[in-house]
Amino acid sequence: MVSSGAGLAAACRRWSDAGLVGFDTEFMQTRTYFPRPALLQVSDAQGVLLVDPSAISDYGPLARMLEDRSVLIVMHACAEDLRVLEVMTGTTPRRIFDTQLAAAFAGHRFSLGYRDLVETLLNIALEKGETRSNWLERPLSPGQLHYATLDVLYLLPLYHRLSAGLNELQRTSWLEEEFEHQRRMQAADSQPDASYLRVRGRGVLRPARHAVLRRLSAWRETEAMRRDMPRRHLLRDEALLALASAPAPTGGRLRTAGGISERFRRRYGTAVARRIHAALSDGPNGLDYRTDLRPHADTLARMRAIARRTAQRLGLPAELVATRRTLESLLEAMLKREPIPPEFSGWRQAVVTPALLDCVRV
Repeated sequence: MVSSGAGLAAACRRWSDAGLVGFDTEFMQTRTYFPRPALLQVSDAQGVLLVDPSAISDYGPLARMLEDRSVLIVMHACAEDLRVLEVMTGTTPRRIFDTQLAAAFAGHRFSLGYRDLVETLLNIALEKGETRSNWLERPLSPGQLHYATLDVLYLLPLYHRLSAGLNELQRTSWLEEEFEHQRRMQAADSQPDASYLRVRGRGVLRPARHAVLRRLSAWRETEAMRRDMPRRHLLRDEALLALASAPAPTGGRLRTAGGISERFRRRYGTAVARRIHAALSDGPNGLDYRTDLRPHADTLARMRAIARRTAQRLGLPAELVATRRTLESLLEAMLKREPIPPEFSGWRQAVVTPALLDCVRV
């Protein structure tokens, strides 16, 4: 267990010298917007070190090590872990090998879990263990420490097996390209202005009301970040949709809308009303108009068939080649004569994009 600044600095020197390390995190995020780091697990050729964030205040050595491009960080399904590392250090690793994404390119199932992948590739069965633990409590139990160790113990063996397979298939560059694309998309989707995309049921709103939803959703995200509280505790999606659908507030006050408490009205009524009026005044933009794809159902069916056949030919999961959502985005871009979505460039351009574009032109 690393539980001091000096210990962390020494560990970072060791990891930098190793050049190849496995990373995982444990965190809690039940009553906060940002994850609360609880444990950092790191493996290298010498073994596993566990870092206790509650005992360390200076993460400068870790930040510098993460930004060192000579160090490759191996992680599994790392989106949440990257958020934790950013909270801890203000930065994220420059070079990452994601074993879940690598497994998909190697022909295994899409979104394969760490334990399933360890069993599939290494023939080792891991118990589920302490998945529901309170990782912020101290001291950590022997069971928690054992579980945390296992979560990184096999990352480097997985890396060696998967990287060899990808090199043989000549798909290493596909993995690197796809990972960077996903990282850019996740960064864009995490911005307050994009938070409306996570609101279910927004498709029923007329464009002018969708514009209200976008403005309110961005406000909710910013306020939840400022107060470090879950967005649903500030205002649930159902209430957000009710506000977007309700008549414009009069007299600077919110009218009755489902799921909105009197306490919320007193605290935020003026701010919310101001944003509703601004959205209605500005009107909808291109983000608020949905293209009706129902007349193009046959074209979408042909596109899905092309994606499935391509996946079968390459031995890839169909979801990796294209999902329904990405195919709809491609079709919508073509109908609007807009540039194709970025995910259909790169390796997909070489294996499937031309056939999909031809299908749309038919």
